[in-house]
Amino acid sequence: MRIPLSNGINIYYNVYGSENKDVVVLIHHLAGSINSWKYIHPSLSTRFKVIVYDLRGHGRSSIPPSTYMIEDHYEDLKLLLEIENVKDPIIIGHSLGTLITLEYVLNNPVSKMILIGALYKAPSPEPYMKYVEIATNLGMRALAEYRREIGDLPPSLYKNERAWNDFLSVYMENNPLGYKYSVEGLLKSKDYSEKLESIDESTLLIYGSEDKLSQNLQTFLEKLKKPSKEILDGYGHFLNFECPDILLQKILSFL
Repeated sequence: MRIPLSNGINIYYNVYGSENKDVVVLIHHLAGSINSWKYIHPSLSTRFKVIVYDLRGHGRSSIPPSTYMIEDHYEDLKLLLEIENVKDPIIIGHSLGTLITLEYVLNNPVSKMILIGALYKAPSPEPYMKYVEIATNLGMRALAEYRREIGDLPPSLYKNERAWNDFLSVYMENNPLGYKYSVEGLLKSKDYSEKLESIDESTLLIYGSEDKLSQNLQTFLEKLKKPSKEILDGYGHFLNFECPDILLQKILSFL
């Protein structure tokens, strides 16, 4: 369903599972969508109520013509959960979604959180400027192909036909302008490292061993009060496509 939030943004989301169960919220990666979680939410919804949504600028949600700060994504999430009357959710964030998760957890109570391919601050801007140029001039498929050609994506993604097609399909659900505004906001993200110490909730960190962002793991382990970790050998950043069965097992074991 697509609903208007009180801040004027229309958010597309789905709810699965029982109303009487604990709530899991899934927050996708940059250039992702609800379908980023298509191998994860069906099993989760047998045990939990699951909320999956398209971030602003992604999928079928609004594409407002301005930079999307992490705080803007947070406000969307907060309003969505108010509409669904959700308190103390379990939040699972992936990549860009981990920054939104951190912003939410620092301002609201949650039961647990899972961070997949996590960041705690803005990434290096250098590659993203080229990504935006390609996306806005040639489209999202061209961006995906470019990232493959320069070795920015792992073989476990592009050599697996099913995983690669899933990745392409989700990328192509996205509008290049929404991608541009999302990247602009991502690159302006604040540094959450000093605030991690105030998070009391149990946290699971999941990285692929080939994920360049795994360099962030040590900071999370040093700063968080209740961290645990899972490193998936031979996989990269898009575990939701590369090895969804293994990822799901790690999620369910933690929950």
